[in-house]
Amino acid sequence: MPLHSRLMFSCLVLGFASTAAAKDDLNWVDREAMKELPEVLQRPIPVWCGGIYYNPRVGPRAETSDTIITADQTSASEDGLIEMSGDVLIEQPGSRVVTNSALFDRSSGKFEVDTPLRLESNQFTFLADSMSGQTSSRQVSLGNARYSLFGPGAHGSAEYIDQVSNLTSVFNGTYTTCPPGSNGWRLSGEQILLDRDKGWGEARNVVLRVRDVPLFYLPWITFPIDDRRKSGLLFPTISTSDSGGLDFSQPIYLNLHPQMDATIAPRYVDGRGAGLETEFRYLTPYGQGQVSYGVLFQDREFDDQDRELAAWRHDGSIGRWGLHVDMNYVSDDFYFKDLDTGLQVSSQTHLPRVGELRYYGQTWQALGRLQAWQTIDPTLSDDLHPYRRLPQLQLTGRPHLLGPLRLLWLSDVTAFDRSDKDTSNNPTGVRMHAQPALSARLENNWGYVEPRARLYHTRYQLDDGGPSGSEPSLNTWGASLDAGMFFERATNLFGRGYTQTLEPRVFVNKVAYEYQDDLPDFDAGELTFSYNTLFRENRYIGYDRIGDEEKIAVGLTSRFLRDDDGREQLRLRVGQGYYLDDRRVQLDGTGEDTADQTPAVADMRWNFGRDWYLYSEGQWDTSGGQRQRSTLRLGYNDRERRIFNLGFHDRPEDNLRQSEVAAIWPIHRNWRLIGRWMYDVENHRTQETLAGAEYRNCCWRVRLVSQRELYDDDGDGTLEPDSTVMLQIEMTGLGGFGGRVDSLLERSISGYRREYE
Repeated sequence: MPLHSRLMFSCLVLGFASTAAAKDDLNWVDREAMKELPEVLQRPIPVWCGGIYYNPRVGPRAETSDTIITADQTSASEDGLIEMSGDVLIEQPGSRVVTNSALFDRSSGKFEVDTPLRLESNQFTFLADSMSGQTSSRQVSLGNARYSLFGPGAHGSAEYIDQVSNLTSVFNGTYTTCPPGSNGWRLSGEQILLDRDKGWGEARNVVLRVRDVPLFYLPWITFPIDDRRKSGLLFPTISTSDSGGLDFSQPIYLNLHPQMDATIAPRYVDGRGAGLETEFRYLTPYGQGQVSYGVLFQDREFDDQDRELAAWRHDGSIGRWGLHVDMNYVSDDFYFKDLDTGLQVSSQTHLPRVGELRYYGQTWQALGRLQAWQTIDPTLSDDLHPYRRLPQLQLTGRPHLLGPLRLLWLSDVTAFDRSDKDTSNNPTGVRMHAQPALSARLENNWGYVEPRARLYHTRYQLDDGGPSGSEPSLNTWGASLDAGMFFERATNLFGRGYTQTLEPRVFVNKVAYEYQDDLPDFDAGELTFSYNTLFRENRYIGYDRIGDEEKIAVGLTSRFLRDDDGREQLRLRVGQGYYLDDRRVQLDGTGEDTADQTPAVADMRWNFGRDWYLYSEGQWDTSGGQRQRSTLRLGYNDRERRIFNLGFHDRPEDNLRQSEVAAIWPIHRNWRLIGRWMYDVENHRTQETLAGAEYRNCCWRVRLVSQRELYDDDGDGTLEPDSTVMLQIEMTGLGGFGGRVDSLLERSISGYRREYE
């Protein structure tokens, strides 16, 4: 007979679950059982796992629902004691208990079960020989129990379990995230505390067993049971290389504040010495950032010198104002080569030191910047080191004047300086530049036309003078006309509807010649030629050179857009520029460029499949009948387990022919191969190889990666090979060591992100 009562059996609805479709008594649901469930009840199972803990028959908890008790026999005394026997079921939305007999005291809220029982809800399952507790205090105690936790996918056993609200205490128990029947790893502890409110577990007098073999003993350990943070020891990082030997660091994580945390990692490098790596992260109303610092004390392989690395990055905004800071420092040119770091600081030829303040208005934008560089390439002479901007002030805007007529404003004032150690005698000083323009864009759905007229004015105040004195200047002008049309038609390819576009474009550009060889060159550069550069007004970047030009550029683009979702499936572009006069302004002091046309350029991007793409670009010198450049890239990224990159770059003018193959690809449900091969075709040598393998299942992830690179050890331009071996081991739900493998893959394999894992 059923009894309806607002007992609010709170202790039974702590967040656990089960299913009759499961093939394990703790509600382990394998793939076959999951497929048998109605589609609405099915849940995804990670491909590397054989199943998950899940109970579709217990829904979400309901705090105000009645408790329903059924039993074959029920008796109640006058003092409120209820005795139940024979198929006892105590149930409310989100939880249920199944046993053979039970006692419940209505007056005190105490209950007792002395026969084997099953306690289930939508987040875990308990099997026990006995149970007792009290409803009002949300307390329950279980004897000789086994359990499964659905969130972390964990299970274990205990002599005794005490549950109060969302706090579980396991005495003389075990904990593992391995699937049923597996002995991959297991924690055995005198006391294991699982705090679901804080998302962390804590264990004392712990033995970690791997394959039933005791691996080590810990008097105390904490571990996550969800994705929240907590202070404690992280697993160490271990690697070895030809140049550095064994490299060991032990990270310590500090959860300082909900918006602040830090990692401190003592480090030891065999043959070199001891050091420390630290990283502090913060989040404020004004932005987020991180401060990193690493030091190796008295490196025995580097004349007993201290070797340091520091960085500060910040990005934030206040209203329409944005702030960006990127400051970096290393003590010597060979730090990244000798001491691979676990900090989020990347190795570059020039380390930036920049602070930017930007204003974003609807019409006007402003920029204030302080920028310097630390050059860590010993092969670069002083005259090739970049200038410092101390400061740079810039104002840009697009105000409406009349109808479609707009003023395009750009003004820039920059003070250029060089390091005190510089011996190149390059000029320093202040550059003032303005290039206002009038533009009127007339457009419709079938096309557009945009005439534009621009003035260029540049003035210098040099510290030591130059060929034209201490205040040289430049004044010139330019005009352009940009026009394009859009045609489209419906088509059908391979049974799918598409909209095909045809987009011809014509760009006419005139920039008047003005002699500029006597002007300083602080930051001018020439863009790599491509389809998009055909339609630029100035063929140089920076403001020190304004390239004279009389050119007509024509281009044609065709796109195939899918009718069902609007996605661009295929894009084809071809274009070429034709010159009406020679180009006399040159960066390197060479003679005039007398070519009457640019190379013909064509590119294609084909987004086939859901995650595949193919990109190809070719440039051809039509007057000389020679290939100028060719690029081919084939890529795949499902943002989960698979990445594949295949590339080939050929630039005959730079004597560069380079191929690359990189992939992270599964060969089995549990196995992935990791590889990258960069080959210098021109010099017939391998530049870099990366080879490794990953094994992953419900309880383990193991990566072993070997990297071989060519390095300039002494800064004399001679490249020598250096090999590094890295090992990463992760016990799912417990943590792991070898986090530098993730950093290596992010640097080496385009498209890899550790958050995909």
